Amino acid sequence: MNRKLTLLAVVMLLVIVLLLAAMLSACGGGKNQLETARGLINESAETLIEKLGEPNDSRYAQSCLGDGEDGELYYDGFTVYTYRDANGVETIYDVMEQN
Repeated sequence: MNRKLTLLAVVMLLVIVLLLAAMLSACGGGKNQLETARGLINESAETLIEKLGEPNDSRYAQSCLGDGEDGELYYDGFTVYTYRDANGVETIYDVMEQN
């Protein structure tokens, strides 16, 4: 009986620790995503979406730099700016934190 209580106490303690870790990591998630996005400048937007998931929203407009489109991908707390060429290849060129 004593062994079962000890095992139950250990399991409950592990569950509490895991829940606390999840809550604490969620608090800093926005900054981690921002840093991840900044580390992907000059990389494909496809890589960004693989790492961070789909943006909350996005907008595209004809680019004045070439035949493609300028894009804005909106995430919580920051915006990713992209250029999508005529072949559909989309590259990140800037990431700006939003206050």
